[in-house]
Amino acid sequence: MRPFQHIITVFLLLIPFAGSSQVEQLEFKSTFNKDSILIGDKVDFIVEAKGKGNYSLQIPPINDTIPGGFELLGMPSSDSILSGDTLIYKLRIPVTVFNQGIFRIQGIPVLIKHGGFVDTARLNSPGILVKLVEPDSTLKDIKDIKPPIREPLHFSEVAPWVGLGLLIIAIILLLYFYIRSKKQNKPFLTIFKPKEPAHIVALRELKLLEEQKEWASDNPKEYYTKLIDILRIYLEDRFGINAPEQTTSQILAEVERLEYNIDDYKETLRELLSTSDLVKFAKHVPLIDENRNFLTFAIGFVEGTKPVEDTDEVESDGSKSVDSSTTSN
Repeated sequence: MRPFQHIITVFLLLIPFAGSSQVEQLEFKSTFNKDSILIGDKVDFIVEAKGKGNYSLQIPPINDTIPGGFELLGMPSSDSILSGDTLIYKLRIPVTVFNQGIFRIQGIPVLIKHGGFVDTARLNSPGILVKLVEPDSTLKDIKDIKPPIREPLHFSEVAPWVGLGLLIIAIILLLYFYIRSKKQNKPFLTIFKPKEPAHIVALRELKLLEEQKEWASDNPKEYYTKLIDILRIYLEDRFGINAPEQTTSQILAEVERLEYNIDDYKETLRELLSTSDLVKFAKHVPLIDENRNFLTFAIGFVEGTKPVEDTDEVESDGSKSVDSSTTSN
């Protein structure tokens, strides 16, 4: 006989159903499909019923814990077989135990449905032996049953570290370029390059018009558009006048309020702005000499109103004298 076989006995429960002639008598048997298990192993608790007539068995909803120290591992399953006039109904409930010892299911309810009636039978199980995992006497050290499972590495796990590494590299590079620019007395990267003075930009664009002889073009509207745009940007960068967004009258009004003395240029500037409006909006065609004279005036206006930088003059004895002057016209 297998160990603890005598514990797995057959329990008979004879239930007459006087209220219905469909079922005369039911015979129940409850058992396990194993006589012993290791802690945490799965075992099936089996309820089998035999009876003549039309009936069915059902386990009502139960919690994860079953009385007697058992844990439910899944949903119960059922099947039935008709042998002659006898119906054999079998329920199978997967359970386990997480403690050592002998355990029994106590008073688990089973619903018997027959002829429109529902009766309840409470069943107990035979005992089952739950054993610990025996240590391997050949091993000197205690080890895990299975080695740790290596999970695949995902990008989301390393992305923060990659980002941190790139940030550190970027900071080191920026620090290196900053120190080098300081030693070489150069601007720190191009994004920190000082903006060119307004007069340098304006004179470069005006000289380009002169070299390309834009003043002699057959399209005076394009020429005056370029010329006036250069002066508008110069007025904005040099004097803070929002000239690119203003009309001729607004620009002239802003010029009148300037503290800077440009009286020698005001009248010609007014003529240039008015002529530009006539060319762009009234299809006026000025003479070529007039176009050239306005370009010459624009160059002179920028040259005459640009800021005068301080100059260092070296004296004959090697010392420096600073001559600071301001422009007035």
